[in-house]
Amino acid sequence: MKTVIHIVTPIVTRGIRTLGDVEPFARPDLEFRHSLIDSGPASIESGFDEAMSLPGTIEAVLDAEREGASAIVIDCMGDPGLAACRELATVPVIGPCQTAMHTAAILGHTFSFITVLDRLRPMIADLVARYGLTASYASFEAVDIPVLDIGKDESRLHRALAEKGMKAVREDHAGALVLGCTGFLGCAEALSCALADAGLAVPVIDPIPLAVHVADGLVRTGLSHSKRTYPAPRAKPMKGYSLRLVGQAGGS
Repeated sequence: MKTVIHIVTPIVTRGIRTLGDVEPFARPDLEFRHSLIDSGPASIESGFDEAMSLPGTIEAVLDAEREGASAIVIDCMGDPGLAACRELATVPVIGPCQTAMHTAAILGHTFSFITVLDRLRPMIADLVARYGLTASYASFEAVDIPVLDIGKDESRLHRALAEKGMKAVREDHAGALVLGCTGFLGCAEALSCALADAGLAVPVIDPIPLAVHVADGLVRTGLSHSKRTYPAPRAKPMKGYSLRLVGQAGGS
């Protein structure tokens, strides 16, 4: 049976993610699908942006499962709506931040998180604490490039990632690095080479490839999130949202 992994990008900006980004990971028995949300922010760089993305993200996840997804990946390092989506979905729902951070702790014991803007520092600290990884969190770094500008100057981005990555390893003793924006897809190789050239080789985690492989692995081993941990919400009236969001709850 073919595995279908659906990537939900929780913003409205077209072109920031395409199926071509994950095509190298496809197999005859592994299909990728992709969708954006219909209403919400152009990018997620604040708590407000994240909040505005949530109804659309939940709706897109429900649509993906109804359309036959075997597993779903939320394409943002804020893991927006992850717990809520797990309450509603029966197939695995993967947050790339949770997956990347835990993998970094496994591979390096300590890790640093390199993302777009410094304003995200408290949001990431909250996620680190939520995921039980405070003891492994070495540092936070930002390249000062907004999400929607990531693709405008690749050489500048690679230089900034190398600078911040070397600082994290040298000064903060990071044993691994997490690329803290899914828009950094494909940057891990250049950063790994720069670190190796400087004698600072550590694992560099590119969250989307890791997330889709973890999703595939969960499907292949028959595992999904616990419904004792993420029980379906109690059914109740819901006003102001699409009917596609209503009637999914089944708890009591």
